[in-house]
Amino acid sequence: TRTCGWSRTDVDVDACLAYKSNETIGVRTTTEVWTSSRLRRVRSTYVDGGEVAQIFNCVAYPSTSTPDAPIFGADLICIGKGAARKVLIGVDLQPMCRDASYAAAYVPELLALRDGRFADVAETLGTTTPSTKFYEDAKFFSKGMFFARPPTADDEVARASLDVLKAYFDVWVRRLDEAEREAEAMDGACKFGLSLEDVRRCVLTETTARAGQDAHDAWQLEHDPAIAMFTKWYGDAWSREFAETVLFPGGCPSTTGNRHP
Repeated sequence: TRTCGWSRTDVDVDACLAYKSNETIGVRTTTEVWTSSRLRRVRSTYVDGGEVAQIFNCVAYPSTSTPDAPIFGADLICIGKGAARKVLIGVDLQPMCRDASYAAAYVPELLALRDGRFADVAETLGTTTPSTKFYEDAKFFSKGMFFARPPTADDEVARASLDVLKAYFDVWVRRLDEAEREAEAMDGACKFGLSLEDVRRCVLTETTARAGQDAHDAWQLEHDPAIAMFTKWYGDAWSREFAETVLFPGGCPSTTGNRHP
């Protein structure tokens, strides 16, 4: 569809990394990676561990030809059983720079969703601020990030969580559309020597946008708590290879040189 772009192409992922299981505890992890005309890379990972763990994580990187478009990131996590169960929701349009005009293009709309439209489900979802243990450096998270720790994982929480995810995704698609038009206008004005007075100047270039996406991956390699979780389930060697070549390949020097999609 136009939302994600034409010509979706699956990216080959080593079979041993695309699917991994630990039958002793009953946990299975499946990952898909693909690209399209609009998106440089989309990676989704699903962990099915029955009552032990249900996790969905998705990260979508826009094409760098649309330099001012943020990354879309979503986490829906439910781990543990009974009183030990922990539920977490995190959705954001992750910035590739801290420029004020970059954020002004979409963060106000996220704030209107989180603090306005979804204020009435704040208690149900346990809307809160992220722990500084993981988010002490907010470089790659916007002020409009939606973060919640629901007290339960019932149907009401599931429905409200999906509503939040869909609403944030819609904002991202609109920002993607706008950023494409801005990049095209900038390119046209530069090619034909036209005035830029009526054109929103892109904050980033294709080069700096890609550098920002790779820096995002490098930060995640150092901070993402899921890596430790995978290590516990599947061992250090598999977890490290999975993190560096599938989860966040742009952050690993040995893979960045190969310019992973």
